[in-house]
Amino acid sequence: MKKPIYILIALLTGFSFTSCKDWLDVRPGTEVLQDELFDTEEGFNEAILGSYLQMGAGVYADNLTMTTISAMGQNYQTTATGHPLREHALYNYVHPDVKNTVATIWSNMYTAIGGVNNLLEHVDDAKSIFRKNHYNLVKGQALGLRAYMHFDLLRMFGPLPLNNEAKIAIPYVTAFDNKVTDMSSFSEVIEKCIEDLDEAETLLSVDQDVAYNNGENQDEFNLYTRNHFNYWAVKALKARIYLYAGNKEKALKYAQEVIASGKFPFVNRTTFNQTSNQDRTFSTEHIFALNQPLMKTLVDKRFRLEGNTSFQTTTFFLSTTNMNNLYEIANGGSTDYRYLYHVRPANGYSYSTKFWQDGITKLELANQMPMIRISEMYYIAAEATPDLEKSRDWLNEVRSHRGLLELTSNFNETIKMQELAKEYNKEFYAEGQTFFYYKRLGILTIPRATVALKESSFIFPLPDSEIEFGNR
Repeated sequence: MKKPIYILIALLTGFSFTSCKDWLDVRPGTEVLQDELFDTEEGFNEAILGSYLQMGAGVYADNLTMTTISAMGQNYQTTATGHPLREHALYNYVHPDVKNTVATIWSNMYTAIGGVNNLLEHVDDAKSIFRKNHYNLVKGQALGLRAYMHFDLLRMFGPLPLNNEAKIAIPYVTAFDNKVTDMSSFSEVIEKCIEDLDEAETLLSVDQDVAYNNGENQDEFNLYTRNHFNYWAVKALKARIYLYAGNKEKALKYAQEVIASGKFPFVNRTTFNQTSNQDRTFSTEHIFALNQPLMKTLVDKRFRLEGNTSFQTTTFFLSTTNMNNLYEIANGGSTDYRYLYHVRPANGYSYSTKFWQDGITKLELANQMPMIRISEMYYIAAEATPDLEKSRDWLNEVRSHRGLLELTSNFNETIKMQELAKEYNKEFYAEGQTFFYYKRLGILTIPRATVALKESSFIFPLPDSEIEFGNR
């Protein structure tokens, strides 16, 4: 019998770390008792690392990025009978495969939230055991992760944002116990996300630096901060949430703050135009990313067509025509770095090499799953500002760093939204964000979709077990 989210969640397995490498290369250690885990600062560090690993392995390096959500954003050709994402791309929520995926997402997300809540219930009582500013960093990250995961649950299981603020959405779980958490409305979830992020912002403000590694810094907790939910990730998530909720003024404010920080430079072409250590995910632009130690295994199975006689039912691809249309090859897109260095043709089809791990030896480049990019902040600013000239400038800033010509004349509100839609498709291919983009704007006509979409196509149904045992 499947258990609903209010059943007491098992204590997270501890993860040991002994050097800076462990912030990126996390391996399961031995299971530890809860009382022992939260007796030391190291135990809290292991717990937050465990949360990151659980998010990456169980959710964000799979269903919420390159597989399910990307298929539902029509990133792939999944029409072949037997393709594992065929029914997902048809929004067939009653199909057993889709029901199982939805239930898995729900369970894994709330399990990860449970681990974060467990940490949060212990951290204040243990404040005196932390060195330096580590209490702030641990608690701030945990609050940020709780908001991040609840917001994505809202984007999947909640209603479309437009005029649905009062509609019931999901439970916002803040306790680690066996009690049922009441459902919250769309607007209530947004409010609770912002409350957690406000507190996280205050806590994390003690360290606003961003680094992959600093040889002079021997404090392991401050290494590889792009793989932590850092201070700037808080502001970036606020920008994303406020835009989703329709508050363009605040979305613009936070997007501009992240942009103005200058801490996330656009990738230099030379870093991915080389034979080894290609920065395929544009890592310097990651405001927040997760590390997935099994990335190579997952990606090689999904994004390699050559020599695979069953690729049409096992891999993720588009027809070359559709891929070329996506990147506007007939209209100047052939110089787009995202096309030149991410797209590989094979037998009349094309697929993405964005997450390939071939030739990568640098830890800061390996196994990275982007969660929030600086480019999204430019897109949010461009959409949120009423100033068309500034909007065009922000779009052009991204385009100029992607090998594209700048947009010039005849730029109006309609063209702005058209260009933004194109950019979301190009920039976030195989990352899942296009589905949420379409849902936010209520766009029912999606390129490459083979079925007519309805509003219900964007709303994941609650799992049967949650309806039954949670009395939903």
